[in-house]
Amino acid sequence: MKKMIMLVLALSLTIILAACGDDSESASDKSKEGSKDKKTEETAQPAAEDVKITDKEKVDKDKVVTKINGEEIKGKQYNTSYAQTKTLMSQYGQDVSDVKNVKEQTLNVIVEQELIKQEATNKGIEVTDEEVQKQFETIKEQNADQFSAVLEQYNLTEETYKDQLAFELTLQKYMKQEIKGKEVTDEEVQKYYDKLKEQSKGQEGQEVPKLEDVKDQIKGQLKQQQQQQQLQAKVEQLKKNAEVKHMI
Repeated sequence: MKKMIMLVLALSLTIILAACGDDSESASDKSKEGSKDKKTEETAQPAAEDVKITDKEKVDKDKVVTKINGEEIKGKQYNTSYAQTKTLMSQYGQDVSDVKNVKEQTLNVIVEQELIKQEATNKGIEVTDEEVQKQFETIKEQNADQFSAVLEQYNLTEETYKDQLAFELTLQKYMKQEIKGKEVTDEEVQKYYDKLKEQSKGQEGQEVPKLEDVKDQIKGQLKQQQQQQQLQAKVEQLKKNAEVKHMI
């Protein structure tokens, strides 16, 4: 499985983007325009499946499941994170029959999210209840028809969704303030573009647009990759210096 920070990001971003119905296109998406292969379209995103959570997998909502630098995380938060982790793992073809492994993955997610939140607080980054509520109402209003289905799919209530949204907004602010990334060069853009062209060879309906038409998208993607790598390195450093004690 990918490094856990990627799962942390996927958990937050997948939920937000699923609710938002994000329709933005990346450079690689644009290279696939015109393709009429329905099978490819259907498998481009992980399939949504109903994932069952048994009572044995749940923890009492008031039980302390872990302490992270002295901060207590209780069963209520664990149960929500466990359900999301198991759902996402299932969607990406991971084996969720081993509940011990799902528990370990969940605890890793919780630790990484909590360390990011603590680091953001140390850097003076705050997300107010008003910001969360405003974003929540916007998302709910724009996606009235599918909002409840998204919450159900990820085993969320409106309250736990707001908690997840608060983390997402905190992460966005932290990334903007602390994870700058270096300037993407024209040579890096050209290399990425050449790779796209090479990958599209022999694939019907996947003509790569002109470089000038996708240059900005490529730069954005490369910048994001750099930031994610820097964030991963930062989280690994935080984990090395953290005091973590699991109670389950």
